[in-house]
Amino acid sequence: MTTGDHGPVSDDRHARPAAGPAGFPAPVQFQPERTHIFAALVMMGIALLVIGAAPLYLGWLLVFPALFIFWVLRSCTTVDERGIRIRYAFRPGVAVPWEEIRGVGFKGSSALLETTGGRSHAMPGVTFNSLPKLAEASRGRIPDALTAGLESLDGKYSVINQDGNQVLMSREEHAAYMAERVRREQRRRRAEAAGESSAEAGDDRE
Repeated sequence: MTTGDHGPVSDDRHARPAAGPAGFPAPVQFQPERTHIFAALVMMGIALLVIGAAPLYLGWLLVFPALFIFWVLRSCTTVDERGIRIRYAFRPGVAVPWEEIRGVGFKGSSALLETTGGRSHAMPGVTFNSLPKLAEASRGRIPDALTAGLESLDGKYSVINQDGNQVLMSREEHAAYMAERVRREQRRRRAEAAGESSAEAGDDRE
């Protein structure tokens, strides 16, 4: 099951199938978005402008974007029939079989693999938008909460109530809500018209 801050996740473009054992679906690999490398190169270019003033003292600034690029290229999460394998850039990886996996949760934007032993492992390359692909790669072992949530919203209307809170309504509830608003508006206009008529009658008597 899925747990975490967002309820009970990389984008389909960053999930790469690999060759699998005969008779089993091919493993699916999730990697950090490659556009991060472009951002790191921009950072390096800016750093070079600063380093040029004092290369001996500021040259170490290039270490940070270089390490970031290494993380993007090295880190990945692989899902196959045996379980989930995670490769980290700067620490040993982990391999968790399906029988020890409790679900996938989120802390902020970070996906976490939750185990039955109570441990959590960061899943590089996995985002909330990865849930459909993750569910497919796991053959349903990890449910697709994203698609299920979107389907539950299908045909519903978002309405701001009198307290300023946003509520979801079905088609029938929304129709009843709008009809009630029309009735309230009609009553208000009749009350205003009656008040104006009374005021005019009072003026006539004067």
